[in-house]
Amino acid sequence: MSGLPLPFADDRILLNLAAYWSAKRGGYPLPPRTAIDPLDMPRRLLPHLMLVEPSGSDIEVRFRLVGTELVQRFRRDTTGKTSRDLYPDGSEYRGYLEQIYSSVIQRGQPLYVDNTRRFPEEGASRVRHLLLPIAAEPGSARAAMVLSSISWSSAADQGHQPPPSRERQIAVEALEKGVLQATLRGLLDPI
Repeated sequence: MSGLPLPFADDRILLNLAAYWSAKRGGYPLPPRTAIDPLDMPRRLLPHLMLVEPSGSDIEVRFRLVGTELVQRFRRDTTGKTSRDLYPDGSEYRGYLEQIYSSVIQRGQPLYVDNTRRFPEEGASRVRHLLLPIAAEPGSARAAMVLSSISWSSAADQGHQPPPSRERQIAVEALEKGVLQATLRGLLDPI
């Protein structure tokens, strides 16, 4: 799958989410919230989705929707909870979560995060996170929510250690070019 301009071109979950988001833009800078409908998405995406919004308190965020696979993976349902509810002690991880989500909301631009996380059962895993801004209303370039997905694979699946943590802003044009190339190569799931 080399030659695709997206850093997650080999990840079917993230690639399909990018294609869905791109299709829902409808010529607008960002897709409006009313265009996002779980019934329109490829079924395999739903368990991996999150819908996140600002809570109204500084850069704190609220997890409006968290897919079943993510609930199972992280061993808790964070639906309806804020970042402060989850990490009341003001941990470094809470700051990190708030920073990446607020960055997407403030810039109105997709963000891809690739890092390593330890899970009790399997050790180190490569965690890939795609965050996509959503507007409150059609035609707005101001992000009001973030549609995101997380996928992971163990370090053993990669044949080596996962890459060091990195974040990358992705221009909408680059995202759409990658989605078009993935479509032409038959890499996307049918809706």
